[in-house]
Amino acid sequence: MAVLLLLTACHREKDKLVAEVYYHKLYQSEIRQNMPTGLSQEDSLSLVHDYVNQWIREQLLLHEAEKVLGVREKNFDKQLDEYRNNLLINALFEKLTKDLPEDENLQQEMTEFNKRYNNSYAVKKPIIQLNYVKLSKGSLILPKVKDILFDPERRKAEKDTLVALLGDSVEYMLDDSQWLYVDDIEQETSLSIDPMKVKDHPNLEKQYGNSHYLLVILKYKNQRSVSETEEEQAAVRMMLMNQRRQQYLEDYVNKLYDDALSKGVIIQ
Repeated sequence: MAVLLLLTACHREKDKLVAEVYYHKLYQSEIRQNMPTGLSQEDSLSLVHDYVNQWIREQLLLHEAEKVLGVREKNFDKQLDEYRNNLLINALFEKLTKDLPEDENLQQEMTEFNKRYNNSYAVKKPIIQLNYVKLSKGSLILPKVKDILFDPERRKAEKDTLVALLGDSVEYMLDDSQWLYVDDIEQETSLSIDPMKVKDHPNLEKQYGNSHYLLVILKYKNQRSVSETEEEQAAVRMMLMNQRRQQYLEDYVNKLYDDALSKGVIIQ
């Protein structure tokens, strides 16, 4: 408690000693540097208390290590040099590739990747494209939304009207290109989607709990390929960009090596 009162007191001196263990001293300024801002007084006092206790235990362990370990056991110069070297190289690589631009060939590479691996990575799990609206039970806009949504021509021509009608408070999806798993939709709506009836009866409606669901099934497939979701395309893009970064860094290191050889700074 004395420590906490000390830390919350007015700054009468430049710095104050908070704790000492075997001549190692912890000052108020060090604690302030490691404390986040914006905490309540209660949270701040608790965090300070934990920090001081952790510091004391660490000093006790360091003192014990210095006493118990021999000179060779305490020599970490090599490991520290290796660690610093790795940090420096990683920082250089990060700086070199931080703003590496995507070139015009990336989209072509993604297309070729999808063609090559679609069959290999296909997931044998039904998927659908749909328009979906979830209204509250007894919603006053239900009749108008249903009239537009369940009419193919009006659904396309009056899409902006439908979006304005639904607003921000209604859960809906009117993206005609997004693929979703059938079982996720069935679990959410408690509907049973029969692939044999989708073509002739694409409009589905069900009241479940306090919600009223309207669905228009646009397309149905028995399996999903690697190119059919935004997440998978983002993953493919990231993979190809990482490959490009690795190639860029390899070329960079090889150029450094060749330049050094030509300048005679490498002696073997």
